[in-house]
Amino acid sequence: MKRISIIVVIFFFAFSCKKNDTPVPVIEIPMGTLEFIASYDLDIPEPSGLSFGSGSETLLTVSDNTNQVYEIDLEGKIIRMLDYEGKDLEGVTYNPDKDLIAVVEETDREVTLLDYSSGNKEGTYKITIPFGADNSGLEGISYNSNNKFYYIVNETNPDLMVIWNPDYGIISEVKLRFASDYSGIFVDVSQSLLWIVSDQSEGLYKCDYSGKVLMSFKLDDIKYEGVVVDNDMVYLVNDATSNLELYKIITD
Repeated sequence: MKRISIIVVIFFFAFSCKKNDTPVPVIEIPMGTLEFIASYDLDIPEPSGLSFGSGSETLLTVSDNTNQVYEIDLEGKIIRMLDYEGKDLEGVTYNPDKDLIAVVEETDREVTLLDYSSGNKEGTYKITIPFGADNSGLEGISYNSNNKFYYIVNETNPDLMVIWNPDYGIISEVKLRFASDYSGIFVDVSQSLLWIVSDQSEGLYKCDYSGKVLMSFKLDDIKYEGVVVDNDMVYLVNDATSNLELYKIITD
């Protein structure tokens, strides 16, 4: 019996060493290039989150200073400000299927749905996930009309993408591992892609629906906290400079 135990131990040790000696493949993420096109001053303090409005002819953003929702034109001019005043607003998206605006409130980990036309509150939902500091919670949201789910990023600790629907709650949670934090998300339904922006990593990432990075783009500054993409054009809002910036994706 003792001899059998020794043989088992030796076999296990040999197998473990062989397994650990196997090199781990390094996956290189292709780098893309963004060409700066224009920058527009926003009369909105600390803009955070970005979405197309109805018909993709306007943009929606929120301020984590005033805690209100703004609709702006494609050059950053304010068209209207909704009466709704939230708490620690960080992300916004438009749901064309139900003509609703959804906003995320970071500290309380909540999603609030608003009527697009009136701005009236339709409901508030708690996103129950483990979390660390109050200021590292829900940071971005985008609606996917292909599958009728919302995609939400938690800034950090934990680094998560939450797929959620008000009828079913949390559908799934995806661990994100490619940036220092996650500050905005956009679902490109025409290409079945996700675009995720990171404040601290100064990066924009093109991902598939599972959160796998397909290409990364270097940004020139921190504090980018909202993104939308229209074909090869990228709109970004910067929380610190209060700018709406337009870039073009350069392809070889």
